[in-house]
Amino acid sequence: MKRLIFSILILMITFIIFSCTPPQQASEKESIYVFDEQKNDEKIDVNKGGEFPNIDETYFVVQIGAFTSKERAEKFAEVSKSKVNKDIIITYSESNNLYLVQLSPFYKSRQEAELVRDELKVIPEFSDVWIVTVNK
Repeated sequence: MKRLIFSILILMITFIIFSCTPPQQASEKESIYVFDEQKNDEKIDVNKGGEFPNIDETYFVVQIGAFTSKERAEKFAEVSKSKVNKDIIITYSESNNLYLVQLSPFYKSRQEAELVRDELKVIPEFSDVWIVTVNK
């Protein structure tokens, strides 16, 4: 009888120990969400109320990131300012619900934008930089 009670007690203790999992530890390394997968030549139409320059023709924007939160976009832009010698702006795209991190000024020719894009692609943080064509 003592053996049966002892066996049941050991079985219960074993069950309790192995059924309880330790709490999940928060990841110390913060992951940075750069952008959703998008086509390199995505064309967008500008909303009249957007923060875009007053250009009456098609222009090209070098975009270095797109984020779901303004805070992440601002953090990425701040870190990026030390790595590129261009002005960086953040705009909100209502159609994508994303904060877009883009270089300024915008370019009137695709070739100019491609030169800047190609310069940035050699920097690991900007390997996925792309050009957005904006039609007025």
